[in-house]
Amino acid sequence: MDATTEQRMTRLIFVCSFLISTIVLALLALKQPIKTNIAASYLWGTALVIGTMVISSLTRKRRKLLRLFLLASVLNLILVPPEAYLRFKGFRYESGIQFGYPRPYQFSVFEPHETLFWRFPPSLPGVNSYGFEGPEVKQPKPPGTYRILFVGNSCMYQGYPHMIELILRKHYAGVECINFANPGYTTYQGKVLIKSYIDDLNPDLVVVAYGWNDRWLAYGAVDEEKQIHISSSKAADLLRSIYSKWRLLQFFRKALGPMLGRIEPLGTPRVPIDHFMKNLLEIGNECSRRGIPTIFATEPGSHPVLGVPDYITTSEYATSKESSLALFKEYNEAVRKIATEREDWHLIDLDSLISYRNDVREIFTGDGFHFTRSGLALVAEIESRFIAAHILAEEQER
Repeated sequence: MDATTEQRMTRLIFVCSFLISTIVLALLALKQPIKTNIAASYLWGTALVIGTMVISSLTRKRRKLLRLFLLASVLNLILVPPEAYLRFKGFRYESGIQFGYPRPYQFSVFEPHETLFWRFPPSLPGVNSYGFEGPEVKQPKPPGTYRILFVGNSCMYQGYPHMIELILRKHYAGVECINFANPGYTTYQGKVLIKSYIDDLNPDLVVVAYGWNDRWLAYGAVDEEKQIHISSSKAADLLRSIYSKWRLLQFFRKALGPMLGRIEPLGTPRVPIDHFMKNLLEIGNECSRRGIPTIFATEPGSHPVLGVPDYITTSEYATSKESSLALFKEYNEAVRKIATEREDWHLIDLDSLISYRNDVREIFTGDGFHFTRSGLALVAEIESRFIAAHILAEEQER
């Protein structure tokens, strides 16, 4: 093959390879218009133009560089279009799933923690030294402050404690609401949190709301038996980060799944019902020993009225829609029972107050348990009214 023909063939192969990738990336950017996809489509388009110009301008003395362009064309065709297609189809495969939620790729926003399993990195803006979003907790507690500590999962993490603070401050200026809820947390993590931080935080009231993650299926082990390995190896962290982002690598991992193995759901909740009740009791007892009243709240949802969404089973959060709904009712009933154990324990039955309303579509998002803006406002109104009438009013009388 003479030099001119070799140059033309290399240019043709390069153009075909990068043109295919650019088109696929552009389609991906249209479907998922996030910065990385848009940037990738521009980058590959630019590489197509510049690479073609460079190949055309190569002199006879530099024809050996054509091999590099051929190699780049082959690697690009093997890696980029399949990766973009898998992303376009929403493919993801996570080996070694330890929790139904968060998934391994979601841990990129968290920091591993030996006892809480994960938390937000305190170094992030807007995160306090305990690893929760919100301002730093003032210590010692300022005089005249009535501090309410909220512990829960992503439903509470959405922010209604802040709304409660604003409502209560209209009549009780010293109220301070601290939100120590995190996505994916269960009563096990709530128990650890209370035992670890209650003396530091010195709250006057604790509000507890768990349930959804407790009844999702366990992977590997139930929360009580879970052990989190915190790697000190930057190389291992880098490899996990690459795997979490590279869909093609996940595809091959899935293909080799029968040989490499995969941690499957156990068929039992992350926190079985007896553990769930035990954890709530321990949380309440830790508060009572310090003279701190506790409010236990049931968790509402639209599932009893609108049905359980398909993704609950397809994502392996539950074995079936029927079992998911049954556990929803069972765990809320357990909360009601626990709240009657002591006089300084109270119940806000959000399930009974909200789950069966005619307007549940306006209260919950599509997953049936996270709140819309109007749902958050409703929960904040219910809880602030209860706290004002049953807790703060009595405090003022003393």
